[in-house]
Amino acid sequence: MNAPVPSQSSGSVQSQTTQQSHASTDLSVLSDDSASSVIKNAAVRYQLDQLVKQNESQYIITSVQLTDVQTGQTVYSHDADTSQFAASLNKIPVAFLLLQDLRSGKIHLNDTINWTASDVRAGYGVYDQAGAPTSATIQQLIQDMLNRSGNTAVRVLVDKTSLDGPIAVNARLEQYPKLVQTRLQLVSATGFYLGNTTASEGTWLMQQVQKTKDNYEKIMQNAMATNIFTDYGVRSQLAGNSYIQLANKVGILDDNDAGTNRHDEGIIYNSNTHHSYAYSLMTTNFSPDYSATAPAEKSLQDMGMVILRYAGDKPVTAMTPKAQSTTPSFQESPTQDKKVLY
Repeated sequence: MNAPVPSQSSGSVQSQTTQQSHASTDLSVLSDDSASSVIKNAAVRYQLDQLVKQNESQYIITSVQLTDVQTGQTVYSHDADTSQFAASLNKIPVAFLLLQDLRSGKIHLNDTINWTASDVRAGYGVYDQAGAPTSATIQQLIQDMLNRSGNTAVRVLVDKTSLDGPIAVNARLEQYPKLVQTRLQLVSATGFYLGNTTASEGTWLMQQVQKTKDNYEKIMQNAMATNIFTDYGVRSQLAGNSYIQLANKVGILDDNDAGTNRHDEGIIYNSNTHHSYAYSLMTTNFSPDYSATAPAEKSLQDMGMVILRYAGDKPVTAMTPKAQSTTPSFQESPTQDKKVLY
């Protein structure tokens, strides 16, 4: 008669559970090559959960989506279908539709577009400045819209190209089942605000814009990969590893009706692992004194560091000083006083 073999399953499960629980509270595990994907997934979820809870304790509406681009797996999601005012995030669906028209031959990168002084909108863009040209190619306007978040550029691209105005833009967006909330907010046949979106729709759109590797996609990806908002959100947390590439778009707005919006969405690519992660971080605060603005901005940095570590961006002990940039660097987060009427 064989003696019963003592079961080790309960001890193994308890050990694994303890290990996961410990790892989930330790940010360093995300930079540990020996940690399993199960442990890292638990860690990133725990870290993001804590940051979301901090925001919501201050009544900051927070939506987060983190997606593994290769597998399509949702790594983390919190209120990802909650609609928020998009601010400049909705320049991405404009880029999405422009990509379609460029590929179909309706428009061309070197087409020249002309506009008048009445089309000019204030902002950080080249064409938003006093005395700026009122003529540019479609490629130059796309670059300005995505790289400097140009407001005149998006106005001109929506109203004076094949997009044919905000009504037609919304009609095209409605054709996509994935896009339920992402719309321009119509004011007139040619006038609009940038409207609403959600974190889940934002990550989907960002993936579509960077999905097809042709020259058009490369132009848009490069514009977002070199955007001027270097000291804001996820980009401000890059550790300096050359194998980590980030292409992103931010949305920043202070408005009594739309709230204080602090958003960031993008795709992080690790050229060592050849793996990509799409993320969308959206926060809105309706406090009349904007008291939660600073915590909301800080949360984008904190969540950005967590996501970057998860994607493989390890801390660098001896970093080469950044080269001086000829474009503005925002040591204090850029803000706009109110919604822009495009």
